[in-house]
Amino acid sequence: MTQQDNGQPRFVSLIPNLMGGEGHIIPYHEAVCQAVQTLGWEHQALIPAISPQTPKIDHLPCHWQPCLLPTDLEAEGSAIAKLGRLTEAIKLGISIAQYFQQPGLDRDRPTIIFLERFIHLQLFSLAIALWLMPCQHLQVWLLYRRDVHQDKTRPFYKFLHFFIKQRLPSQHLQFLTDSEPLQTALCQYFQIPMTVMPIPHTDWREDAVEKQEEVTDKILCWWPGSPRSEKGWEIIKRLNQASIHDRDKICNKICLVAAESAELQTSNPSQSSILIKTIPDRLSREQYNHWLALSHIILLPYDAEAYRERTSGIFTEAIIAGKIPLVTSATWMAKALQKYHLEALILTGESLQEIVDQIWEVANNSGIQAKILTMQADFQAFHNPENYAQTLKAIFDSTKV
Repeated sequence: MTQQDNGQPRFVSLIPNLMGGEGHIIPYHEAVCQAVQTLGWEHQALIPAISPQTPKIDHLPCHWQPCLLPTDLEAEGSAIAKLGRLTEAIKLGISIAQYFQQPGLDRDRPTIIFLERFIHLQLFSLAIALWLMPCQHLQVWLLYRRDVHQDKTRPFYKFLHFFIKQRLPSQHLQFLTDSEPLQTALCQYFQIPMTVMPIPHTDWREDAVEKQEEVTDKILCWWPGSPRSEKGWEIIKRLNQASIHDRDKICNKICLVAAESAELQTSNPSQSSILIKTIPDRLSREQYNHWLALSHIILLPYDAEAYRERTSGIFTEAIIAGKIPLVTSATWMAKALQKYHLEALILTGESLQEIVDQIWEVANNSGIQAKILTMQADFQAFHNPENYAQTLKAIFDSTKV
């Protein structure tokens, strides 16, 4: 250990699947890097090696190291195909171990391996790696985002926790989540303590966003991200096809913004449907912030079962940006809104006409914006890189007791 390290840990983001650059993964770990470096810790990120089978992702941070086996353990397939992925999972584990055993790496320095957004096979790969290398100075921090206690594979997580714990010193296996309801459920199922983490990728400044399009009188309703059924794709498609009453009052005033791959039909002036604008599926952070700045309403008609306990980074970013989210009832997002008496932002209508009417009503309600500002201030105080960094430090300090 060098004097410069001064006992500070090396924090390693383990990212076995970049998901083609979609979703939260890249901005999340960029924010993790920012938080870690404010503590004076070193940050590293291990990502899949470049291969013909993996899509090219532009603008990755230069210090991220493409050293992991490029395999998709999450791909759909038959039961036999999924069973065959055990071999790939073992190979991934070997590639993880090889990184930590490379010459010149200070093995006496405290090292935290941080894994978030994973399935049981990727956790198995990490367990394999730990049994192939010295672990005296290692810690493993697992951040759970999903209700895995509801999965058919839930016994594997329990077994792998036990397996990993055997390789690490006391207190060196830490469990994290970013949702209080998920914390309660997972603590009960796994019988473990779990820390609720802030969401770090929320450094929003509207004055820093270049608005390249003219501000119009349209109510821009953005459905962010690539189309997925659990994010309400069917509702969005039906909304696209719906015939709306009071056409002159509503249809020409509401514009739905969605990804190109959602395959929505662009309306024409003679149709009694809302306006549609499509944008690329993959947005740079600057493009993402651009559309967040332009939008008035963020549509989040997510599946209530899938999001009953888990968070949405997009929802958090929308609140911090002072935008109006419309969410499904009985979700984590709905419960968060209820704390601020924002029940008006919970989708209650059964018909598409009712949904469109609700969009119109909340967009023209000045009282809603005042409540959003209160919620925004509270979210900004908790969900930020600085608070994320201090939470990391508190966890690390607790492991030294």
